[in-house]
Amino acid sequence: MEREDGVCLGYPALVHALNGESESMKSMVAQAESARSVNEGIDVLYIDCESDQGAVINRLLMLGARPEQIKDYFHYVRPQMHPAGTEQERLAFRGLLQRAYGLAIIDGITEAFAIFGVKSIDNDEVTRWGREIPRRIADHTGAAVFLIDHVTKSEEGRGRFAIGAQAKLSYLTGAAYGLEVIEPGGVGMIGRIALRIGKDRPGQVRPNAGTWRKSDRTQEIAVAVFDSTEPGKIHYRLEAPRSLDEGSGTNWQPTALMEQISQALQDSGKALSFRSINACVRGKRETIEKAITDLVQLGHIRIDQGPRNSHLHHLIHPTPCRGHTHRSKSSVSVSRSKETNGDTHTHRVPDTLGTHSDTLSKRNRK
Repeated sequence: MEREDGVCLGYPALVHALNGESESMKSMVAQAESARSVNEGIDVLYIDCESDQGAVINRLLMLGARPEQIKDYFHYVRPQMHPAGTEQERLAFRGLLQRAYGLAIIDGITEAFAIFGVKSIDNDEVTRWGREIPRRIADHTGAAVFLIDHVTKSEEGRGRFAIGAQAKLSYLTGAAYGLEVIEPGGVGMIGRIALRIGKDRPGQVRPNAGTWRKSDRTQEIAVAVFDSTEPGKIHYRLEAPRSLDEGSGTNWQPTALMEQISQALQDSGKALSFRSINACVRGKRETIEKAITDLVQLGHIRIDQGPRNSHLHHLIHPTPCRGHTHRSKSSVSVSRSKETNGDTHTHRVPDTLGTHSDTLSKRNRK
């Protein structure tokens, strides 16, 4: 889950949460990230407890996932019982854990608890489920696991986390995000959803967030934008936090992008034009321009007139790096899954995309 400025919001091999009210587009965010991942050749495990295969595949296609990439890299599972329910289920779950994934989604925790026989208000049962399912998936497959969950309808006393037992916090080893609707989405509309970070156990994501909101102790970390104005398509992007968060008057700085630019200049060993910098870092032009302006104001770089009306950017002293939460264009690597000789037992997308059949082939990728 990577913002336009290169900040990544997920940790490999850890468990995260996406919590929000109904119609806060939680599943849409998960599916958008799934579409982006499969297009990059990253294996995605999607455990769906609320929808069906056809609806999810159709959504991926609308989000721009290529059919051949879905076939090769998208692994869909529709559980009907606890993995320990039968010997066949145990073997299937064991096979699932033998494959490497870059991203894993468990969509619909309330429904998952019903399927797995977990009482949502029983702390012991919730803790046991968290360790048996999402934690095992993260530990064995290396995936950044995201759980899609609901919050209470009443904002008063809601807090930062999902509905049900407080033990849900215990199995989150990564970050927890709350989703809030800025502008609702729909066919022919542009929806905007704020992601607010409420928990960050490793502590590498929160420094890239906006202003602290005292009422619920969260910070805006990103804005998910879904543009559905083009018929049959959904254009998705994950923006950095809004410049003025909660009207505090504090200007947001694209710190991760500033670090990328500083690193690019340091690696080059010479002054670079804006065009060269743009080729080295990830982000929108206006965000890159703001990052350069902030670096100049802070005294990290100097801009001189170059040949043919160009501007050359000289590094004066590097910005301090705060952690491995971003990637530049020159350093992006695609995680490919490790092949196993045995049957993976994961549900594979059939040759006919967009159907509503729950009967999926289980062939291995060659």
